[in-house]
Amino acid sequence: MSSTAVVSLVGLQRFTLFSSLPPEIRFIIWRLSLSPRIVEILASDCCDGFYSHAALPAALHVCRESRQAVEALYPSCFGSFLQPERVLFNFDLDILYLDISEEEEGLNRFFGILKETELIRLKYVAIDSAYLGGVADFQLTTAALKRALKAMTDLKEMIVVCDVTDSSFLQRTQIKFYAERDAEENWPHTDIEELPDVQKEYGGWKLSNIRKMTAVYGWRPIPV
Repeated sequence: MSSTAVVSLVGLQRFTLFSSLPPEIRFIIWRLSLSPRIVEILASDCCDGFYSHAALPAALHVCRESRQAVEALYPSCFGSFLQPERVLFNFDLDILYLDISEEEEGLNRFFGILKETELIRLKYVAIDSAYLGGVADFQLTTAALKRALKAMTDLKEMIVVCDVTDSSFLQRTQIKFYAERDAEENWPHTDIEELPDVQKEYGGWKLSNIRKMTAVYGWRPIPV
């Protein structure tokens, strides 16, 4: 291959004509740049609604056009008349994560403000395994979870999260999901149980609306 050909191939790795494309094509490209996020729901200490530390997609702040292309896909959600809707959520991509750190009261309060229109649009929900283990303190919460999951008629996947981090200073770092152990540096050296067989453990819930059940490890990387 000649040096001229090599230079031409390298040049193809950069696209400088984006602004020359028709606006409708540019909008499609901006939307194709979006990727799923884990949106962990947190309760405000002053009962001022719910929020999340999930990073917003870059397209929401790259430029005016990129924001116009995608902002309709991220409505403000999960609030009520008294508790403002502060979580930007993409129902087609994002994973709603219900974390044990919110405890029973916070989770039940969250169920109380969920609108029917939000329930039926949810496609991906992740739930801390501690809520599902039959612990006496969470029996009422588990029952509420069953009712909520059955109301999510468009739910594609229920993800059971076995959180392997238990340090309070890590609770504010963004959680990641892994299908295998030791998938990250500084992984805990303590014994970690195998992921549960969710089809076997929760098949009795008769959640016929859910198309897929999976289990993952939840790991909060230590901030550098």
